[in-house]
Amino acid sequence: MRALMFLLCAALIWGFSYPIGKAALVHLTPWAYAGLRFMFGTLSLLPIALRRRRQPAPLAYSGNVSPWLWLWGGCLGGVCLSIGAILQLYGMSKMPASQVGFITTLYVSMVPILAFVIGYIPRLLIIIGLSLGLVGLYLLTGGVDSGSFGKSAALVLAADVFWALQVILTGRFAAKVNTWLFSLAQAMTSTILVLTLAHFTGNLPTLSVFFQTLPFTMWGILSVGVAYTCQTLAQRDISSTSAALIFPLQSVIGATAGVFLMGEYMNGRMVAGAAVIFIGCLVAQFARESAQVTPEHKYWRIIGVLRWTVGGLIVVGTAGALVWGLV
Repeated sequence: MRALMFLLCAALIWGFSYPIGKAALVHLTPWAYAGLRFMFGTLSLLPIALRRRRQPAPLAYSGNVSPWLWLWGGCLGGVCLSIGAILQLYGMSKMPASQVGFITTLYVSMVPILAFVIGYIPRLLIIIGLSLGLVGLYLLTGGVDSGSFGKSAALVLAADVFWALQVILTGRFAAKVNTWLFSLAQAMTSTILVLTLAHFTGNLPTLSVFFQTLPFTMWGILSVGVAYTCQTLAQRDISSTSAALIFPLQSVIGATAGVFLMGEYMNGRMVAGAAVIFIGCLVAQFARESAQVTPEHKYWRIIGVLRWTVGGLIVVGTAGALVWGLV
């Protein structure tokens, strides 16, 4: 129950992040908004993480686990967060926040698919859920040839891969490290990486714009400092696949906020597509936990070929979306 409440809190915060991010992009570039949001999240975590730095991990360290696991694990998660955030914000700058929210939800279905690449066999319900998600994406955007599904949607889809990677990484590290130090390392890595690139690309805001947009950028205290810590705390007790069950709620919250706070419009086809995506994500997460494959498995070699094939398709598809969206 505690893990469920943590995840509900994170989903609520991330849901409202879509319209807030859309409003912020009127004044800030994606680089500036992402960097400042991560910065405020890092500053909010710093005093708590330092005070609780000696808090033991849920699982005791063994001789094979480095005491610095929280640092490089958080750095890996921070890199994924940075790339995902930048790609999503570039897409959001030219798409309604409500559509971005539902397309982002597809990363929930990608979690078990990426888990298959690292050795976990997905269940049939996961395949069905992902298929429903793709159908819903078509309805929501009108298809590849429509004006809605273009470079922006491709960038948001590419961001989904990095969000899914972050969920998997958090699941692998959360129970082995200090939660607060891991969250701090993740947020700090994102801050340094994004703000450094923003500086060299000339995307940092002027001082007047910085103060003008403080109500938007300080949302990072919640969206980064609170929400990602809630995610890490929850994933100490449940798996990455189970954690992803709650995350589709952020799309519903984001779409509702976009319609009522920003006056965005969703016609019947878009609503149907959003509903299909949401149902697909839920179907995928009602599947039993994926079984880990070992060399003793009867079809070990065949599964190995499929894992490499799926991994290759994900890499090629992500690269294609990036090229299409950025060039």
